[in-house]
Amino acid sequence: MKKRTPGGLLRLCAVGLTLGIAGIALPAQAQTQVRTQAQAQLPSRDRMIFGLGAASAPEYQGSDERSTRAIPLIDIARGPFFMNLRNGIGVYPLEYGDFRFGASIVYIPGFDLPYAFGEVSGSAGARLFTDWERDGFNATFGVTKAVSGDLEGMLVDASLSYRYNVTEKLTLIPVIGTTWSDSDYNQSYFGVTPMQAASAGISSFSPGGGFKDVSIGLTANYRVTDRVNLTASATMSKLLGDVKDSPIVFDDTQAFGFIGVSYRFGN
Repeated sequence: MKKRTPGGLLRLCAVGLTLGIAGIALPAQAQTQVRTQAQAQLPSRDRMIFGLGAASAPEYQGSDERSTRAIPLIDIARGPFFMNLRNGIGVYPLEYGDFRFGASIVYIPGFDLPYAFGEVSGSAGARLFTDWERDGFNATFGVTKAVSGDLEGMLVDASLSYRYNVTEKLTLIPVIGTTWSDSDYNQSYFGVTPMQAASAGISSFSPGGGFKDVSIGLTANYRVTDRVNLTASATMSKLLGDVKDSPIVFDDTQAFGFIGVSYRFGN
């Protein structure tokens, strides 16, 4: 973790440019819980969905303080181009049957540091990912490399979900997932320099790379009309490996919640 200039963190609710829920730090697989109509029901290649929701989550992974914030829901797809909360803005250069390969630009949220250390600003990330879906199952695998800002290094995320239609209107989506992060990312997020440690009276900390977290969650989607959907999600996440021992981690098992409404335009 690097020394930052104190000040409020600029929280970006950026039209699908987020790897995390609009400035509230979430493990990557927890983001799959924020499902719009196109994800929670029958997928459509071309779509335009907008909505609004609220998310309750820790200020950052490991924090003992929580925030509740408004979240814009945006899921736009036109041919190979897309914009959504999960994968940012990008393109599918390759599709074969149930398999898709994507490339995109995402935003990795920063956060305010404890002990009056200041803040870690967010970073732009270059993301490559795969998406496979068949018979209700959806498997994703993604690699994101920070290319700007205070956060550095690389994240690798994987998730598996299943879409179960309880009734014509109600769909449930359980999901499990995990995230691996390299030593550069873990140091910039969870590390504590000797100077910071001396000023706060805590131990310095330099984590290595490894599996960062594992999560399990459930999304419920209710189709109010052909165009209006209600979505609610709950996720539990647990930090793993070196990072859970960081002096800035006060709780290594955390809950995330989300509720929102969306509207689909067009056909």
